[in-house]
Amino acid sequence: MTFPFPLVRIAAFSGLVLAVPAPDAPAQSPEAQFTDALKIFQRARDGDSGQIEPAIAAFDALARAEPQQPLYTAYLGSAQGLRAREAWFPWNKLRYAEEGLDRIDRAQAALQPEHDRASLRGVPVSLETRLVAASTFLAVPDAIFHHRAAAKKLLEELLRHPALAAAPAGFRAAVHVQGARAAKEDGRAQGERTHLKQVLSLAGSGPEAEQARARLKELGQ
Repeated sequence: MTFPFPLVRIAAFSGLVLAVPAPDAPAQSPEAQFTDALKIFQRARDGDSGQIEPAIAAFDALARAEPQQPLYTAYLGSAQGLRAREAWFPWNKLRYAEEGLDRIDRAQAALQPEHDRASLRGVPVSLETRLVAASTFLAVPDAIFHHRAAAKKLLEELLRHPALAAAPAGFRAAVHVQGARAAKEDGRAQGERTHLKQVLSLAGSGPEAEQARARLKELGQ
């Protein structure tokens, strides 16, 4: 079982120092703490299993400090789901995945109209919460968890959302990456091409652009 994306509080985890400053260090802003937690999460998501628990710890700390922030809860759920990728026993894979999905569902249920206006790193909280949910839902086996339809609905909502056009290009590219993934799973080659071309237009360079370029080549573009 694999998870795309993109943290128990145990002091021994070295990644925790990014989220909890030393007593004599200046306090980080919530956004800086979020940025640091996200870096840990991205390393975990990209295959560094040693970063999974630090990622869970970092987002758990953020969610406890600001429980009304659904984005932190969504990332915490996605990070918890990463445990399933590394678990040896099927029952642990199932439990960890369900724990993460349940937390993401709670994050979505907590979204309010004000989260369309609140933003972190220039991205509306409501949009990024939906993207975290959609990408995680697409990553789990649909035969077991039955979340693919919900993922597609979330992507449709994101692509129609009036605030998307003003979001940073990197975020919009990430939305189209997931759109391409959903189209590929459905066998919609033309839809996949459309999303991949948007990724290239928005990302320009970097891993996402290279992957989009390689996939377009496979599709004869």
